[in-house]
Amino acid sequence: MTFGFRVERATSAPPAGVYDLLADAAAWHEWVPFIGYSQLIRQGTPDPFGAGAIRRVGVFKGASVDEEIVEAQPAHYQRYRGVRGFPVSQYCGEICLNEVDAGTELVWSVTFEQRVPGTGRPLGPVIRAVITAMVDRTIKVAEQSA
Repeated sequence: MTFGFRVERATSAPPAGVYDLLADAAAWHEWVPFIGYSQLIRQGTPDPFGAGAIRRVGVFKGASVDEEIVEAQPAHYQRYRGVRGFPVSQYCGEICLNEVDAGTELVWSVTFEQRVPGTGRPLGPVIRAVITAMVDRTIKVAEQSA
């Protein structure tokens, strides 16, 4: 069974500023309070933060997940998939940054399948809360930097 959700927010920050924050996952631990550890463990080609890059993030090094960037269009779009450490399977995320008159519309979508029957419904709200907190913090930092 597949589960999913979307988090949508608007910000006065430009798309490039929002994208740059999200692309540089190695720095997430510096500005996202609930991320204690973040690292780029493999660079993409030709863009180090683009397709092929693998980022590792978590509360601390031993409790982390790896995400591979599948597609990246700087300043506008990023698609990634979970490759290690997730409590669910087939985890996929998509970040769309649409330029609007007042700044940027950020849409972060996630889909996943339950690994163990009956765990999808309780894990969905937890994953959504993490993504929502990430979106809100990204917007706050992007607006402060703009």
